[in-house]
Amino acid sequence: MPSNRFKLFSHALLATLSTSLMAVLPAQAATFRVNPYLQQPSSDGMYFTWFTEADIAGTLTITGADLTTPLTFTSNPSLEPVLAYTNAEKGQEIGDLGQGSWLLGDNNYKHTIDVRGLAPNATYDYTVALGDNVFNSTFKTAPTADDWDSIRFITFADSETQPAGRLIGRDWQQGALAPGSAARPDPESSLWAETFGTTGTRLRYALTETGGYAANLAIVNSRQPDFLMMPGDLMQGGGYQPGWDEFFRHNAGEFDSGLSEYPLLPALGNWENFGALNGGYGIDADGRFGPKFGRDKFHTYFDAPDNGTPEHQDNYYRIDYGPITILTLDSSNGEPDDTRDNYGGEGQPPKISGLEFTGPGTDTQQNYTREQYEASGGTDLADFNPGSPQWNWVIEQLEDARAQGQIIFAQFHHAPYSSGTHGFAMNHELSSGQGGTPLRQYHPLFEEYGVVAVFSGHSEMFERSFVDEDGDGVGVQYYDVGVAGDGLRGEVRTKDGQPLGYNAFSQWTADQDEPELWQEVDGVLQIIEGGKHYGHLEVNLERQGENTTVTFTPVYSFPLLDSDYSLLGTERRVYSDEISLLITSEGTIAPVPEPGIVSALALFGLSALGIRKRLH
Repeated sequence: MPSNRFKLFSHALLATLSTSLMAVLPAQAATFRVNPYLQQPSSDGMYFTWFTEADIAGTLTITGADLTTPLTFTSNPSLEPVLAYTNAEKGQEIGDLGQGSWLLGDNNYKHTIDVRGLAPNATYDYTVALGDNVFNSTFKTAPTADDWDSIRFITFADSETQPAGRLIGRDWQQGALAPGSAARPDPESSLWAETFGTTGTRLRYALTETGGYAANLAIVNSRQPDFLMMPGDLMQGGGYQPGWDEFFRHNAGEFDSGLSEYPLLPALGNWENFGALNGGYGIDADGRFGPKFGRDKFHTYFDAPDNGTPEHQDNYYRIDYGPITILTLDSSNGEPDDTRDNYGGEGQPPKISGLEFTGPGTDTQQNYTREQYEASGGTDLADFNPGSPQWNWVIEQLEDARAQGQIIFAQFHHAPYSSGTHGFAMNHELSSGQGGTPLRQYHPLFEEYGVVAVFSGHSEMFERSFVDEDGDGVGVQYYDVGVAGDGLRGEVRTKDGQPLGYNAFSQWTADQDEPELWQEVDGVLQIIEGGKHYGHLEVNLERQGENTTVTFTPVYSFPLLDSDYSLLGTERRVYSDEISLLITSEGTIAPVPEPGIVSALALFGLSALGIRKRLH
């Protein structure tokens, strides 16, 4: 297990972040259970949400930009019983944290105000007052599709917050080693193992989950993104209220409050479909069905634009941010339901092995069925397969966005192309029972309508894949960005420790393409560069006349340690796989040039795919 010193400097990092926040934010009222956070950005407004523990109306006041007089709105608090603590949560014990010290009050009053009619691409100041307590922040509206210069957004997944994350240092899977690198510290006798702990034969990471996520968010916030995309697994169990509390401590609370300045676009992940202490994937002692309990909490915290199917509200939705269209899908359940037990038995189709691939399958989870979900009163489970309402909605949105010349991105949780633990279909012998391959069914649509990139998580690794089925050189970039603050996994290995290479479309992984460089410094082994760390993908769009450059920058938060392995701080670094795509005025990736132009493009660092890769 990690040493006390490991826990202490992880707590110190949080204390530093909290102190820094308090220095720039005004006094925060104790009655704010969750600070104001932003959703549904548009060129004329923003959607505000906050939570209190008391039934006290709040006053939202907006000033600045084009306003000659302040706009004032009053909230109508709504008690949300689904967010109350369960008996299991109240009685939980977590390591050496004081029992219940992470719990807040039991009441959750939700406040929402949808503000429209504002000017595009304009910065406003706002306050939310609860009696004498006032919260201050700023926000910016989206530009119009015709009038904009640059846009920055960030995407990552799998933060999986929980109070226990304050104590847990993750299993740090061994990746590639750089030429000339020393071997990693010994997992049994090294100072690293003594300081941070091990999990059997593997070292633990130098930061706790909480410290790693906090440091990651500090970088995100320093970059002042226009919005944040999170394709699933926000907390460690959608039915686990302390996990939600911890998520908002980081994003709209005592640790930090980035979502008070830029909006969040979340997607449902497998953890949002999990009850944790309260039923898991089944039913708890009080009759709660874990998956429904988790999804009910998700629906309480997040409000998305209408998608035309009231039963599926918030599951999948569209956001237009100036020239950008973002489609968020729900990859939780596919029909017909499937399970690993359907293969390999007597009279059943055989399981496949190795690199064999017989098809994507239909289902991303074997943990519960639609029948079980609806028997517990659920009505919002959305199939994603062809012919489903969600599938038809996606086609409608793609057609409309392409007709408008939008630059299209998509996000959902289960990565369809992955070299990691969730990269196998249900019928593979290595299947986790939660594979993302069924979402490959969307690729022909994405390629047809010129989707630029798809963002997912789930395998808890950093990976980029490129898929071009029609062979014209213009395909879709797929990113697994599951490195927000939980697992630090790599590629699936063979029995002799070599990467299996199951994902034939993989172009880059932090696990294998960013080798660790270890050197002895002041008598101890230190990682100098490379390796798997918590991070995110930064996406920058720059307008260039009628065309646009989209640059994808994989960022990681690098821990700086002294000779005692005490944390000195973290540093923003960029992995080598930074690429730029040229987007035409129609919103699609630039086509393959004529053969005679290719050599000329090479002089400017451009490939025939309209891709520029920057090396660092």
